[in-house]
Amino acid sequence: MMTIKTTSQKETQTTIKRRRKTTMADRLSDLPEDLIHKIFSYISIKQVVETSALSSRWRFFWTSMPYLNFSSDDFHSLADFSIFVNHVFSRRNSEIQVSSLMLSFHEKATQAFVERILNCALSHNVQQLTVTCTLENDSEFPLSLCSSQSLKHLTLKKDCCGPLYWWRYALTLSSMWELPALTTLHLDRIELSSDNTGLISKCANLKNLTLEKCRMMGPDGFIISHSGLSYLKIEDWVSDVKFVSVVAPHLNYLSISGFSRDILISAPNLAYLLLESYECLNVLSDDFQSLEKVDICISCPYKEDPHRIVGLLQRLHGVKYLTLNIEILEHLSSYVGLFTHRPSPFANLKSLVIYRERVYKSNMPNEKADMSTELKNYLLHSSPSATLTIVSRQIFTLDNLLVLNYLALEDTIAVKNVTSAQDLMAKLQVLLEQEKANTGTNRAHFGRSLLSRQNYMKVEVERRKEKVHLFCLKLEEIEELLEKLPASKRAKVQRCYSALLEEFDIVMAKLTGLRGLLI
Repeated sequence: MMTIKTTSQKETQTTIKRRRKTTMADRLSDLPEDLIHKIFSYISIKQVVETSALSSRWRFFWTSMPYLNFSSDDFHSLADFSIFVNHVFSRRNSEIQVSSLMLSFHEKATQAFVERILNCALSHNVQQLTVTCTLENDSEFPLSLCSSQSLKHLTLKKDCCGPLYWWRYALTLSSMWELPALTTLHLDRIELSSDNTGLISKCANLKNLTLEKCRMMGPDGFIISHSGLSYLKIEDWVSDVKFVSVVAPHLNYLSISGFSRDILISAPNLAYLLLESYECLNVLSDDFQSLEKVDICISCPYKEDPHRIVGLLQRLHGVKYLTLNIEILEHLSSYVGLFTHRPSPFANLKSLVIYRERVYKSNMPNEKADMSTELKNYLLHSSPSATLTIVSRQIFTLDNLLVLNYLALEDTIAVKNVTSAQDLMAKLQVLLEQEKANTGTNRAHFGRSLLSRQNYMKVEVERRKEKVHLFCLKLEEIEELLEKLPASKRAKVQRCYSALLEEFDIVMAKLTGLRGLLI
């Protein structure tokens, strides 16, 4: 019997088709705008502008981006880079604030050029700014231009041209800045002198300061003084100064590593202290009244005067949670006379953790000793309820060093593979969205005549073959990376990969279906 479709049935089928098309529509465009902004924050603004060709909705999407990432490496000349920066700032939606801005300059950028670009950027109420300069020689960064009422987070970084001797070429700060709203400052490979101490005090609301691989210059000392500072991290400094003085009444977190000068600390509210260096730091302080937790690691204590180490422990008498590497205690156990008649200074101790420090066997003394009973009493006698945790030490021989290096390398490779897979998935996602947008726009360009349809089909079939080949290659690259990942790492990207596969199947169905050419 022949089935006759009524008008209502036809309308129902049409509605179902529309719903299917809606379901298969651009999933990325259906995401909340702030989430799309966050996704696009991981690529340069130049690439974001290029996505305007994907669909009509995205044509002006870049104008509302609160996260901007500019790099002069994306352009053939600095002139093109400058034109592009001005173009973006002049045409973006001025009602939307620039919450985060990243600027990267290569070695050919002059000081005047950097100043011009920064002036343009800071005039748009930027809240977070990261400036990276790749230079081959010492260069000055023009701080006089840094005047902003809105800037809250600032990172200045000098990128190295090579991994060795990074301290040879540092970025020098010149003049001063006016940043009243700044709360977080991160300086990386910056040369600082005693003349630059005002840089910190000029930032009235500064709370967090990180000085990484910086070079300190000066005949005497370098002073870090700020009444509102709560977090300070000093890491891998190259220094010509005799001492560093930290004066911060509200400081509660202090981390010092890779530094070998005297440290003068005036921080009555300090709660956490980390000291990590090759030799024992000479720490001078009025009193650590509020100290809760201390981590100390001395890579090679055997060359140190034990009096200095004991003196450091005496000054930490109020600590509640103490962590030491066992090499320190083995060294002190050879000098029990230093603390046999001393009372235990740690009256408030709740936990003592002793861990192994990875050292080469050649750096060990000829005769090793475990922690002596006298030293254990010195550390714990005043706090009998404190817990003691000892992690056994592993000495590096050539064999286990190779094994550990291999394991560390394996983990590093896994992390890199995760990052590479995520990058490839993001790129493939953009290509898939672009193809879905092209599917509709391409059909609108061919005419209704038979000849035009035939020509369109020939061109379209070849184009689709190329796209299928390209997308399959991209997916194979991703799958090869995922196969190399351990289960724990793969789980982190599996969700994104599954969603990408759904998109991939939808696009491939359109590309390989001849019926789609005539719809």
